[in-house]
Amino acid sequence: MRIEFRSTFRELCFAAACLTVVGLYLLLAGRAYWAAHLAASPDLHNIQRAIRLEPSNAEYRELLGRNLALSGASLDGAISDYRTSVQLNPYESRYWLDLASAYQVAGHLEDQEQAVERAVDADPTTPHVAAEAANFFLLQGDLEKALRHFRTVLANDPEAVNPTLQLCWRVTGDANQIFDQALPRRTDLYLSFLQLLVSKQESVAAENAWDHLIGLKETFPTKLAFPYFRLLIAKQEVTAAQTAWQQLAQVDEALQPYLSSRENLIVNGGFEENLLNGGFDWWYESNPHAALAIDTDQFYRGTRSLSVTFDGRSVPAASIAQFISVKPDTDYEFSAESRTQDIDSASGPRFSIADAYTKVSYVLTDDLLGTNPWHLQQARFHTGPNTNLLLLNIVRQPAAPLIRGKLWIDDVRLVEKQTKTGSAN
Repeated sequence: MRIEFRSTFRELCFAAACLTVVGLYLLLAGRAYWAAHLAASPDLHNIQRAIRLEPSNAEYRELLGRNLALSGASLDGAISDYRTSVQLNPYESRYWLDLASAYQVAGHLEDQEQAVERAVDADPTTPHVAAEAANFFLLQGDLEKALRHFRTVLANDPEAVNPTLQLCWRVTGDANQIFDQALPRRTDLYLSFLQLLVSKQESVAAENAWDHLIGLKETFPTKLAFPYFRLLIAKQEVTAAQTAWQQLAQVDEALQPYLSSRENLIVNGGFEENLLNGGFDWWYESNPHAALAIDTDQFYRGTRSLSVTFDGRSVPAASIAQFISVKPDTDYEFSAESRTQDIDSASGPRFSIADAYTKVSYVLTDDLLGTNPWHLQQARFHTGPNTNLLLLNIVRQPAAPLIRGKLWIDDVRLVEKQTKTGSAN
């Protein structure tokens, strides 16, 4: 009888090989597990043991370097371990930044700069890496490189936009430099920079920022531009405000109905458009004692009017107004339709037009009392030699008496009148 040993021998060899591979795998896995367990403790001895078990693990070398650096035990040893970690894994930006910090403490500025640059190369779009690089070059006085890295922060970290812009403005004070070197061409970032300049009352720089924003030719919510208009008006930059309003309407066609014309310098005088509460449209504030509303049942022309309901308390004005750009030393005619219902007071509402800056009064109509149908109010006036902005609102003079009832206004108009000149015989 013949016995076959070949197949049994092969099976035994295969089983032995499998056991060897499994054993090696378990050994390596066990070493890796135990090394990770040791490295989880900040104890220096445990980290060193983890490195002996896993000498090619860059993370353990970095941990050892950080332990030596923070404890002050050996700065040179920390640098050596950091260098080993970046050699083992040059693609981890955190290792390079830790090495740069150690070089900074040691006073090795050239080595620190190289480590910072390598961190950026390893992770070119991560905001915190770019911020570290930007701050390093800022301290070294290299503003161009700092702004270049701040650009990465602005492009990738929405939460860091405002503090980064404030820092850029503080160290440069130059809007053009920030636009050229730090700001990505994005509407939201340009708006954030504009708002920063407005908050600091930097009207010249804000006008520069506005020009860059408009140059993008992209629409944005109109209300975000209103603080800029308030700044220009407060700084008496009326021409700049008027130009900006027209530019905004060119970018956003929805704003076209809010442009004044030769036929009527009042914007939205018939209240047919929604009230914007800013710019050169109507400005208003909520007041429960003089409630404003758009009325679609009562109107003189079109389909809407503005109503003001007085509840019996004392209110000095209707809390709605409009700025109007005009020419100095020029004749104008004002007109408005009004309707009243049961207005009971010793001092009714009046239309008022005055110089927005000097407060010189040009128009103050008779007060409106009782119940009356639609009635035309008119007045002609001549602006002063320096008047370029008027303020139209609804006031009460005297302002103190109690008032109850309802007022409607519609078809508010202001037109320039040509002065007629005659010839002598």
